[in-house]
Amino acid sequence: MNKNTINKQSLNIPFFSQQCFWDMDYSKLDFDKDKNFIISRVISMGSTNDENELFQYYGWDVIKEEVIKIKYLNKKIHNYLSLLFDIDKKYFRCNKNRRLF
Repeated sequence: MNKNTINKQSLNIPFFSQQCFWDMDYSKLDFDKDKNFIISRVISMGSTNDENELFQYYGWDVIKEEVIKIKYLNKKIHNYLSLLFDIDKKYFRCNKNRRLF
């Protein structure tokens, strides 16, 4: 390993697949400040492995608290999160942003 290469596992930083953050520099994410953005991206675009990594890093309670704040979710993911966390869909922020047309 190159001495300039950072081993993310040794820093306790989760590693998500490139499909989640394809449009940005992953190394510039702040895992505390950007947690809502990160959770939203992984839930919306990630694989099962990404989701497992997400739960391992943030934990059930933090993710549950953050998913209701996500502005936009497609119906399938909205239903999934509602069932997974046993939260009525009306409590999700994305429910208030849903366009009717």
